[in-house]
Formats: sequence, structure tokens, C-alpha cells
Amino acid sequence: MPATLENDRFKLEISVAGYEFPDNVKDPFDANWLIFRVALQSVFGAWRWQVEDAGALTWELEDCVDWMRALAAGKPVSNEIYAFSEPDVSFQVIRQEDGSVIGLTVHLMDEFQPPTKVLVPRENNIVSLRFHTPPAILKSFAARLNASLVRFPQRGERPKMEQPL
Repeated sequence: MPATLENDRFKLEISVAGYEFPDNVKDPFDANWLIFRVALQSVFGAWRWQVEDAGALTWELEDCVDWMRALAAGKPVSNEIYAFSEPDVSFQVIRQEDGSVIGLTVHLMDEFQPPTKVLVPRENNIVSLRFHTPPAILKSFAARLNASLVRFPQRGERPKMEQPL
């Protein structure tokens, strides 16, 4: 079941469709590239669009899930935006004046942009969709992303790199 967010205009679904290179287990990066499946649907009509493309490395998605769980728990995070090596899908926290999390903006670029500019406006070639995500919704969204990731676990060791959380 995909991770789902909904606002007054759109329902967004994100899941992992598979490894980009399912047979390559030697190179730690190629072995761990994931294909995202992103679907966007109008809540008022029959319009639906879906795409699959390279989205993130396994450990990046794991870190993103941890970032969302920290936000849902009211814990501090070092970045207000979570972006992957392939920056076509990213998440940005929306906070109230008191600093509490009230939502996420999901940014979609390049291959992950819906083909119609009429239904889904964009600015600077980026579609930005805002969703109300109180802690329970954010926690559920993170859990579903994690459930999608569990089907395609990290293969091999994670290269030593700076971790973003």
C-alpha cells in the first residue's frame, strides 16, 4: 500500500516499485537505487497520472523515514527540507509560528511532474503540493514509506558518507 497524502485538490501516492538495477549487487550505489512510483489524482474528477523513475538510494529513503518520524515526534531535525541524491522528489516541513509541524510540501521536478500545467501549476519548473500533516498523519505516511522500503532492503554495506538527519 503506497504512502498517501491528500489535500483539498489532490491525492498523492508514493511507493517503491523496485530496484533500478535489480541484478547489480556489486556496486553499492547501483545496487541500492530505488524506483519511485508516484501517482497524483484529482479528488474532484477522474484525472489520474502515474510515473515510475529512479528516486533515491535505499539508505536515503531510510533516513527520510527517520526524518519524518522525528518531525512527527516533535524532535529537532537539522534540515527543514529532505532531498535525495536524485532531487526530483523532496519534502519540506511546514511549521506554525510556535515551531510545531503542521504540514509537508512535496516538491516534484523533471520526470515526476504531471504533464498538465493547467491542473497542476508549477513555478520555476517545480510542482509544489502542500499537505496538512499533523503528527498522526505524518507518522502514518512515514510508516507506509518504510513498509514500501522493507520490500527492497539495502544491499551490501552503506558507503561511509555524511548522514543528513
